[in-house]
Amino acid sequence: MGARINFVFQEEIDGPNVVLYSHWGQDYWQTDIANALQHSRPRWQDSSYFTRMMISYLIKDSVLDETGFGIYSVSGTNFDLGEQTVVVDMINQTIRDGEISVNWDDFVQAYATKVYAEQSAT
Repeated sequence: MGARINFVFQEEIDGPNVVLYSHWGQDYWQTDIANALQHSRPRWQDSSYFTRMMISYLIKDSVLDETGFGIYSVSGTNFDLGEQTVVVDMINQTIRDGEISVNWDDFVQAYATKVYAEQSAT
């Protein structure tokens, strides 16, 4: 059992791209990604720092745990990874879930917790 999800951090069209696998992250992924986006906002234009800040935020409560998350890379544009896959597209600054694509600012406004949503409005 689990609520498995993969987050692809797409930096290039044909990869390689970093993937964060979460065993339990599917249920609250929108809020988690929105808060991670807000946390990493100062580095939206710097892909290496942005990716590190996003992953650090997402695993912050389990960073020393043996299980729960994995990190790997994929190349190409086929992101059919077996579980739900969400693409954090650094090229277009969008979040893509299947055919639905939303820009980062709108995603933060829609899903971030109240504290983060208020910070992004200022």
